[in-house]
Amino acid sequence: MAKITALFFSYAADRMSGRRRQFDIGDGATIEELFDQALAPTLREPIGAFMFSVNADWADRKTVLHDGDELAVIPPVSGG
Repeated sequence: MAKITALFFSYAADRMSGRRRQFDIGDGATIEELFDQALAPTLREPIGAFMFSVNADWADRKTVLHDGDELAVIPPVSGG
């Protein structure tokens, strides 16, 4: 088992009812697996709508998560 901390930004934080949440995941689990099992029902957007970073480095959905990792879930943003 691995414990990761997920950070949520913008409307993702609103939908997750907070900016930070911890998850226990199986060893070798990917961002995509965590997203499908724990985040998708609440975020209500497909995984392709988000960008991710692990420990402040950009990551794709196939990135394996490890104990102690910090995952940032970043929805699309627009500027003006």
